[in-house]
Amino acid sequence: MNRYLRLPAAMLAALMIMALTASVTSAHSHTIGSNGQVIANGQNHYAFFVQADGTFLTCDTFNALANQGPAWYGLETAHHGPDSGDAGRGDGCYAADASPLSEADDVNPAID
Repeated sequence: MNRYLRLPAAMLAALMIMALTASVTSAHSHTIGSNGQVIANGQNHYAFFVQADGTFLTCDTFNALANQGPAWYGLETAHHGPDSGDAGRGDGCYAADASPLSEADDVNPAID
């Protein structure tokens, strides 16, 4: 490969990696109450990715995050409200209207 083509290709690869990692929301245990009691043994959801329409999607086919567990869909529904995508867990996905780390889509202030 021409040495003048290597630099742009490397820069493009680095930009793609940065864009992908920026679109993933980080893992967090869910807590309840003013004392911050961890619920569902700290179980987590799969990685969330920003979709073209601005919603955030997590599916059971995505990368598992720390302390992955079967309570992920119920926790997200309890925290952010009904699935904004195909309703129900049947498709294996959950969509949130805003970043799961923001309060914009938090419909249950008792759960963080």
